[in-house]
Amino acid sequence: MSNHAKRQDDALYKRTRPQAIERDGGKCVICGRPMAHVHHIKYRGRGGKSTLENLACLCLYHHQQAHGVHWREVMRFIRERLSRDEKGDSI
Repeated sequence: MSNHAKRQDDALYKRTRPQAIERDGGKCVICGRPMAHVHHIKYRGRGGKSTLENLACLCLYHHQQAHGVHWREVMRFIRERLSRDEKGDSI
């Protein structure tokens, strides 16, 4: 990511981070504990942007899992959970 693109995405993140916290109720989308981080579902280093659709609130434990050996399962769960929420399905 170029410096210009990073600055643009940082500005976008500044706007979308509070929106993600509001959408997720300040809680981890996996377990419901208080959130510690707003996580990029598709990592920025792999081309992910700071769009609201690419952000999810996670507690410290699940954020560590999202960057650990179970990252695929965590990401799959986050995507499914947010997709259900957008459709208004109960969880």
